[in-house]
Amino acid sequence: MNHWIFWCIAICFSIVMVTGGSPSAEKPVIVNVLVDHDIPASNSQNIWAIFGIFGSSNWTLILTENAATIDRNTIGMLTPSKVMELGISGNHSNEKMSTESYTEQKTELERAKERVELCKICGINEVIVKGYMPQLYDQNEDTYKALDNLGIVYDAGFKAGILYAPGHENDVWPYKVENHNFYAVPISTYTLSGEKVTLDDREIKDKGLSPSKWYDLLVGKFDEVSGKDEPMIVSLHTSISGTGDYLNTLKQFFNYATSNNARFVNTSVLVSMSIKGVHSAMPFSSVKSGCAECDAMKNNTNITANITTDVIKV
Repeated sequence: MNHWIFWCIAICFSIVMVTGGSPSAEKPVIVNVLVDHDIPASNSQNIWAIFGIFGSSNWTLILTENAATIDRNTIGMLTPSKVMELGISGNHSNEKMSTESYTEQKTELERAKERVELCKICGINEVIVKGYMPQLYDQNEDTYKALDNLGIVYDAGFKAGILYAPGHENDVWPYKVENHNFYAVPISTYTLSGEKVTLDDREIKDKGLSPSKWYDLLVGKFDEVSGKDEPMIVSLHTSISGTGDYLNTLKQFFNYATSNNARFVNTSVLVSMSIKGVHSAMPFSSVKSGCAECDAMKNNTNITANITTDVIKV
């Protein structure tokens, strides 16, 4: 019951915040956050904690088949907020897709997509999965073929300047992967002591960097892209950023970003911005759900955007 009360308050707050006030004339910093709900290390409380931080700001939640099964009710309570989109990530946390055959990968991704799309409230909203992010950034050509087969629009298993499709070492915006139908979404990197570091909380923790250093990296990257034609794309995990000092770091960064003209977008909108070349737009609405009633409800909030998202259909 407490979750339902919190959810209702958050939704009301999101409508007020998004529809109120006029946008700054200054070019905003585009920020995209993908959050991996990594079961079993995490729990639903961590999702609520992260949801409570983002409030009215758009973001993307990545779910494995396992996570979508275990926390279906919790995720279902969050999806009508219209500020969160859902993507898939195979069967379970820390999975290595590249060790499986094409048929095995395709079957797993089909099951994950089906399970995640069940995370809805019947008669209220619809969930249409458009995105994928591999566990541990592990994937191969068979994964790509499976994504094409499933009609997936974007794959966030890349790192700017570190892990990229051939010819895209310098790309910081989503780009089309050659000979495939989907777009690669490169997680942002930041140079620390001469080394490119991925803006991924698990990598930061594995490197032994403290939450305070993680905050410095986030703020450093935000300041670096401010005023430039570059988005800031961050990967988080509920088991890390959903609790303790890392949660406090996320709160501090969110406050810093929103105080300095950040515009949070979900990943589908980021891809759409890249496709259209509208990098300075301020899109508050997310991709059309495929559910006419749900889209009508969203439009009734008077949320507007400077771009359309129909182009996301590949």
